[in-house]
Amino acid sequence: MEKPWLKDFEEDVAKWRSRWESLYDEGIPTKYDYERYPLKYWFNHWADKHPQKPYILMGDMQFDYGTVNIIARKLANSLLGLGVKKGDRVAIMAPNVPQYLFSLHALLKIGAIEVPANPLYTVPELRVQFADSGTETVIVMAMFASKAIELLKDPESPVKRVIVFQIPSAPVEVEKGDNIYDFMELIGPASDAEPGVEVYAGDICRLQYTGGTTGVPKGCVLTNAMMWSQCIRTAVWTTSNFKLIPYDEVRTLCAIPLNHIYGLNANVNICLYCGGSIVLVAQPTPDNLLAAIEQHRPNLFAAVPAMIIGLNNHPKIAEADITSLKGIFCGSSPLAVETMKRFEELTGGKIFEGYGLSETINILTVNPVFRLRKPGSCGIVWPDTDLVVVDVETGTKVMPRGELGELIARGPQVIKEYWNNPEETANAVRDGWFYTGDIVYMDEDGFVFIVDRKKDMIICSGFNVYPRDVDEVLYAHPAIMEACAVGVPDPKRGETVKAYVVVKPGQTLTEEEIIAHCRANLAPYKVPTIIEFIDAIPRTAVGKPDRKVLRAMHKG
Repeated sequence: MEKPWLKDFEEDVAKWRSRWESLYDEGIPTKYDYERYPLKYWFNHWADKHPQKPYILMGDMQFDYGTVNIIARKLANSLLGLGVKKGDRVAIMAPNVPQYLFSLHALLKIGAIEVPANPLYTVPELRVQFADSGTETVIVMAMFASKAIELLKDPESPVKRVIVFQIPSAPVEVEKGDNIYDFMELIGPASDAEPGVEVYAGDICRLQYTGGTTGVPKGCVLTNAMMWSQCIRTAVWTTSNFKLIPYDEVRTLCAIPLNHIYGLNANVNICLYCGGSIVLVAQPTPDNLLAAIEQHRPNLFAAVPAMIIGLNNHPKIAEADITSLKGIFCGSSPLAVETMKRFEELTGGKIFEGYGLSETINILTVNPVFRLRKPGSCGIVWPDTDLVVVDVETGTKVMPRGELGELIARGPQVIKEYWNNPEETANAVRDGWFYTGDIVYMDEDGFVFIVDRKKDMIICSGFNVYPRDVDEVLYAHPAIMEACAVGVPDPKRGETVKAYVVVKPGQTLTEEEIIAHCRANLAPYKVPTIIEFIDAIPRTAVGKPDRKVLRAMHKG
């Protein structure tokens, strides 16, 4: 079948590319040469080059490259000894602690596929993710181990083994049993030789899940090569080709969870390219962020607006010194101009906002560090990336600059498929273009402005929340007849979840009871913070809940 619109896409990109590339910071390449090595090659390179350089800093703990490499090798060999093979899926279920990075690098060494699992997920949420991915091994922090062990015992679950690590400052008693292993006991006697597993650039390294407990969860298939393309571009752009931060001085503040693509790309990927150091923050409260900045002096900070707002308003910010922060990358929701101005005054650094998805390894657009920055925009088209705005109805008509449409993308960081999900792949990836589902307009300079989300996704403090996940939990309550969740503006979180609820006749229900029910079945950031009781859920002409009307009903 002939598809004449594909030629229109190419012509649109060709027409505008030189304009947006002319606005890049001085020295930023427009094309890159991506070496065809697996990610483990680059970590081994830095471990060999500067084994004593700090790789992980957290509180009073410090692990240099050489030590992390030894631990990762021992864990990798232990996993091989347990029967884990190249291509097997292994979940890492932990906050930002050193063991997350030990485990990640171990998996990269043997070509096992990481399945990042949010430790705040409930057992039902984890069950869906592990079943879809075929996860057989879970590496988990002791505090959350009971969830993984419950799935280990479930005959319907693919989980075959659970490896538990303790945090020395907060040990937790963990159930003992077959196929439950202690992390330290496992790696103690293991060999610290580099595993002899052949891993290639085209091999899958991560399944980044975008779904939740309901519908069809979607695992974004990310390869070593895709990830490496972002290692280079993210490191070069956020340092303005290392003029803002010198190549050998990069030290990132890792407060975004590593199980999120943003946290991984803005910390691990950057440091894989330049051999930098990572300052870990497990709980990104304003107190913890401030303490980490003052103690370890990071110079590159991937943030969400809530973090910047929290630091701006910290009671001790006037006497604190956060001037080590030179580059501040902000995403997930727009940052108010006054908030941006205040933080730049406090740090002396530069804030650059960006936009991306799990399907695009975090970035499609970002503002230049030194050159033109447009308020309300999420940035300019990323190097080696093609973006086109098309009509929402058919996805085939190129929209003129300044007019609304759906953003479609193409580039080395863009997924080709969802894991074992041809139907969702066919919906999202068409003729090499990924349909983002985001409604935007693009100006003549190549700056993108997000207006709405076609998929109704809610972003709370950088976390993706799918309304249907919340709806299903609400409908499970015996006193609820109808329910519908929407995202509403929140000054700190960007958005928060609001639930509209219709109570069954003859039943009584309080806001507190609904929230308690949700807390028992949803990760904390998905739990509605606002409940409004109404007589009926407004619906579209085809009978679907009309979330647009509900959002408009919100008074706040």
